[in-house]
Amino acid sequence: MGVDPNELTVTADRLTALMRDQLGVRADSFPRALAKAGRRLPRAIRAEGQVILSALDRAPNPRLARVTDGDAVRRAARRIEAYLGRLDPQASRARARAYLFADLAFRVAVAAALVIAVLAWRDLI
Repeated sequence: MGVDPNELTVTADRLTALMRDQLGVRADSFPRALAKAGRRLPRAIRAEGQVILSALDRAPNPRLARVTDGDAVRRAARRIEAYLGRLDPQASRARARAYLFADLAFRVAVAAALVIAVLAWRDLI
């Protein structure tokens, strides 16, 4: 029924390492990693992270650790691991790079159009 504090810290460390590898989050603890991941995680996964955070807060107290639902914590950890396991960090970096180049190309096109418009307005072309 309760949650083992040692098992919980191992689970939190494993999830922190996964977030570091898959999302590029720079954090040493699970609460910090979850906060830094922020909106990159879906709402349901963030809620599962909150379940683990509340269990981590209760774990040092033996009475609270005993009444904490260990099954819910394990379920939440499995769901987070499953989500993070599906992510492809190389694809997201490639997508970000493509968006950067598309943004840059759009800005250059707008600047060129403005230069041409100003030159046409002053009858220089």
